[in-house]
Amino acid sequence: MSTIISRRGLIGAAAAVAAAGVSGHATRVRAQAEPKESDKITHADAQYQLVPKGQQRCEICLQFDPPDHCKIVQSPILRKGWCQYFAARDNAQ
Repeated sequence: MSTIISRRGLIGAAAAVAAAGVSGHATRVRAQAEPKESDKITHADAQYQLVPKGQQRCEICLQFDPPDHCKIVQSPILRKGWCQYFAARDNAQ
């Protein structure tokens, strides 16, 4: 008994396999790029404070990862907080 596969079915299956491979790769790359919480800078070392410093605040920093994480300082981070590593995004207001 032979099975006939349509061109549309073959293309759809190939696209599904490719998409699954790409999303799996992206997850692995992101997991490798993000430091563990224990490898991040402590609040004390970052001179983190719970209030903004003038207009500078975590929610407009390049390192802020909503809702309450930072790429370089240990969590939790408040949107209105501040640390010495503040770096404003290009579109910050």
